[in-house]
Amino acid sequence: MTSLSIIRRGAGAGLTALAATAVTVLAAPSAYAAVQSVSVEGSDHKVGTTYTITAEVGGASGGLLVYFSDNGEFIGAPKVPWPPGSSTIEWKPSTPGQHIITVEQGGSTKSIVVEVSKASSGGTGSSGSSSLSGTGSAGKLLGGLLGVLLGSS
Repeated sequence: MTSLSIIRRGAGAGLTALAATAVTVLAAPSAYAAVQSVSVEGSDHKVGTTYTITAEVGGASGGLLVYFSDNGEFIGAPKVPWPPGSSTIEWKPSTPGQHIITVEQGGSTKSIVVEVSKASSGGTGSSGSSSLSGTGSAGKLLGGLLGVLLGSS
C-alpha cells in the first residue's frame, strides 16, 4: 500500500467522522428541548384567586431552573424541577383580561393564554347608602375625621 492510498483512506475516515459529528450537532437541539407543556389549574380564572401553574420539563436540560412569567413579569423566584420532570408555582392574577403565562428553561420556552375575569362580589356590602361611618374602629375614626374637617363633629 502506498502512502498516497493511506492518506486517501485517512481522509475518507476523517470525512465520515466529520459527517457523523455534523448529524449529531444538527440533531442535538431537539434533545435539549426542555419545556414540554404548560397548564394552569381550573377553567374559570378570577382576579384574586390562587392557581397552580404546572410545567412538564425534560431533555438534557431537565434539571435547570424553571422561570415562570405573567405577561413578561416574573412570578416568584426560579424553581428547581421537583419532582424531576415537573415544576409548579402558585399564581394569583391581580388584573382581569388576557394573561400570557410563559415558562422558560435552558433556552426553551412555552406559553399558554389564560383569560381572567373580575372577582365576583360577595354580596355582603350595603347598597344605596353612601354613609362613611362604619361600625368598626376604622369607620369611626374616618367618620370622626371627616366630621372635624366638614365642621360637624
